[in-house]
Amino acid sequence: MARQGLRALRDVLEADGNGIRAFVIFREGQEIFGHHRADVHPEELQSVNSVTKSAVGMLVGMALREGVIRSVRQTLGEFLPEARAASTDERVQRITIDQLLTMTSGFAWDERIADPCLLGKCARFDEAGARLRFILDRPLAHEPGSHFQYDSHAAHLLSILLARATGRPIDQYARDKLFAPLGIKHFEWLADEEGNPFAGRGLRVSTRDMAKLGLVMAARGLWHRERLIDESFVNESSRAQCSAGLPMDDARYGYLWWIGPKYFFAAGFGEQYLIVDPRNAIVAAVCSDNGKARKKNVRRLFEEYVCIAD
Repeated sequence: MARQGLRALRDVLEADGNGIRAFVIFREGQEIFGHHRADVHPEELQSVNSVTKSAVGMLVGMALREGVIRSVRQTLGEFLPEARAASTDERVQRITIDQLLTMTSGFAWDERIADPCLLGKCARFDEAGARLRFILDRPLAHEPGSHFQYDSHAAHLLSILLARATGRPIDQYARDKLFAPLGIKHFEWLADEEGNPFAGRGLRVSTRDMAKLGLVMAARGLWHRERLIDESFVNESSRAQCSAGLPMDDARYGYLWWIGPKYFFAAGFGEQYLIVDPRNAIVAAVCSDNGKARKKNVRRLFEEYVCIAD
């Protein structure tokens, strides 16, 4: 990575109106580049949207290492009695953790259709158990495990499943098991009507703290020589498990991480990105203004100015 490439990147980021709030780069565990827009404090919490999913994937790996989950082949029915209800398609109880991690649960869903209840608390889910019942009782469009369908509602099942397995909501589990070792002291996590933090979105952290999650993944589950996640789980998370599709047509999918030809990444609405290039020991964390009105071209900037040419 040439110095002139980073200088050119800074020139691009300092131009008015590009929509990028912060862009931080680490190489071999050390910060080599940091840009924060004039109106953004480096410690300011950022809404990372669906990058949240990749953080939840890491929590599944930690629960496996801890032994509260035995295998990614365990089923919903083993953790959620609600999945065994008579009103629910009997195949739902057999959906496995790895099928949730790979977005192949099979539920009929189109993430492109605006649903305010997907994004936060919702009056139609005020009754106890209503959100979980809605998620589980949706029809299956495909046999579980056979077809990729991006589905934030299905991802939310991992929040509830982890809470049942660990005995605490995922924000508390993350605080104690993942964020504390990383020195992440300040974060927020949007929760549903019953206090379950959303697994599909809702995490707010600073850009540098988001980068720390990528550093753990780049180090194959290690943080300063402390093993947080088994290397085998990181390897499975960061390799293509299925062909994927919308909203990222040019990438495949691992365990709640997108897989590109040269790097893997977490991605959130509005071009929030956590990019891990393990071959070159590079991690980049990028937070942007929410919305689609302006394309920020974060991945193109990473590939043009940050990636080392083979």
